[in-house]
Amino acid sequence: MKKKSLLLTVLIAGLTGLALISAPQPIKAAGVYRTIKSKSVNDTAFHWNGTSTKAYLWNYNLTSKKHHLTNYPKTTWYATKVLKMTNGYKSGTFYYVTNQSKTVNGYVWQGYLTSGADSDDDNTNSGNTKWVTEDNSGGVPHPTKAELKDLKGADADQYDSTVTYYQDFPIIKSFTETTYNHKLDDAAAGKLGNDFDSVTRNEWGDKLQNIKYIKFSTQLTNQQIKNLANGSPTFKQFVLDDLAKQHINLSGYKGWQIGMFSRPIYEGELTSPHGDSYIGEYVIALYNPNQK
Repeated sequence: MKKKSLLLTVLIAGLTGLALISAPQPIKAAGVYRTIKSKSVNDTAFHWNGTSTKAYLWNYNLTSKKHHLTNYPKTTWYATKVLKMTNGYKSGTFYYVTNQSKTVNGYVWQGYLTSGADSDDDNTNSGNTKWVTEDNSGGVPHPTKAELKDLKGADADQYDSTVTYYQDFPIIKSFTETTYNHKLDDAAAGKLGNDFDSVTRNEWGDKLQNIKYIKFSTQLTNQQIKNLANGSPTFKQFVLDDLAKQHINLSGYKGWQIGMFSRPIYEGELTSPHGDSYIGEYVIALYNPNQK
């Protein structure tokens, strides 16, 4: 009896050990990447090489698409990090990049980029400094005294957001009998960048799909970009003309809420070596709070 008990104990222990050895080990999800090596670089210039329409800027672990590179065909990207990343099955080299105005950023596979600034982006540079003064160092076209006061001493992010606010508000007021909702500015920005941040998603939830977006109808040429930076036409007139071309009725949104986001326009964006060639792009977001 003792022998049988001892034999049973040994058998159970052996099977337990075998189970521990053969138990499957957890592995990382196939879509989640981690960084193996990382090296800092000093704003190395790249541009999209147009080899794939599936080229995206991703979040830090490559699980969420932030921006589609086909929407930025003339942008020069500046890399500050080179990373070797893996998901356990595949590995590759990625760059962390931003555009000049720091409004768009993300991680992109090296195969989608070519070294050097985009030639069309460089052609947007101009020696014109018509609006540049001591009080208007960026060269904002047609600035008001209130705008110049708010721009004084602003850092780069504050400068761009202030310029955007002042150029958008006259257009927002053109939509008669609407109510301004600053949260719709964030929704418009997400629509323009093809990605809604977590704050916007939390604020709007399922209502995001009920927002009506009006987007610029055509990509601006280099000359049109220069004209806007020169203040002729004004941004308000440019947008109103574009809305008319799209047959948008400005008085047709009574009781709606409105917000807007556009690329900041000022001469400094063109005269800097790494100017953003996307000034003038805009999205207007409209929401009917009474819809069922």
